[in-house]
Amino acid sequence: MIELIDTLPDDVEKALELEKSIDVKFKGIKNVCIGGMGGSAIGGDLISSLASQMSSVPVFVVRDYDLPRFVGSHTLFIGISYSGNTEETLSLYKKARKKKAKMVVITSNGMLEDMAVKDEVFTINIPRGYPPRAAIAYLFFPLVFIMRNSGLLDIKQKELKEVVSVLKSEKEKAKQWAEEISLKVKERVPFIYAEEKFMPVAKRWVTQINENSKALAHFATIPELDHNEIVGWENPRELLKRFFIIFFRSDMESERMKKRIDITIELLESVVGEITQVRTTGEGYIAQAFSLIQKGDYLSYYLAMNYGVEPYPVKRIEELKRRMAE
Repeated sequence: MIELIDTLPDDVEKALELEKSIDVKFKGIKNVCIGGMGGSAIGGDLISSLASQMSSVPVFVVRDYDLPRFVGSHTLFIGISYSGNTEETLSLYKKARKKKAKMVVITSNGMLEDMAVKDEVFTINIPRGYPPRAAIAYLFFPLVFIMRNSGLLDIKQKELKEVVSVLKSEKEKAKQWAEEISLKVKERVPFIYAEEKFMPVAKRWVTQINENSKALAHFATIPELDHNEIVGWENPRELLKRFFIIFFRSDMESERMKKRIDITIELLESVVGEITQVRTTGEGYIAQAFSLIQKGDYLSYYLAMNYGVEPYPVKRIEELKRRMAE
């Protein structure tokens, strides 16, 4: 797992080269529906957040067996399954075909690829041999190219190249930070608090801690948490000191947001075990998001080491899949 996390900058660089082979484009798109589960769906969350900032077309991520009713001939459906055998994604693919949506598939293998080839659906093949959560570069950047080709996103090349330079330059700092913080997080429950635009990254942190560290974690977004969750920091009092809050901070914060986060920290610092803040690196949204992803991935690894667990296997997921297949 540490080798896979270490290669994230190189994976992003290789994923950017996929643009040459992604020559598909669509017209008349009114909405985008991305179907996927687990690590395969995080790229969809990121593109949805990016689209909400930059596109006039909404992007929805569906983690289920069933499609929303709005899906139709003006929908671009993108089915993402790293393994190609995720049963929920296969179900969504079949239903999107029936609804005559425009289709693209991103996968490394499996039944999804077989169906797409048979149906002559444009298929983006990504490298095999990764656990899905470690293939995030290959599961995200093809989405950027599909939407940019279709006129749904205006992303400059320098914004994409910045991601590589940020990840390479910040790698050792990210590892050092993560190793130090993991010692404080051990035997505590981490709460990840982020602006709404960085919600996909906060979710990624939680799922990486779940799968790599075999530990529970929680995320919530600002300003929404200031309208409910902030009041919950009173009980059960004996447990509050076992929680550890990590706030994402960015130079993209508005003045009102900066003030809100500062006040939220002041209100909570006396009741929680500890609070720390982690800043993004880079200028563009994608670079900043991936700078946080890198730190979170390393944190989940070092926390696994502190707990003495092997981060790579996900035994309960595999057992559940086995029993579902019976």
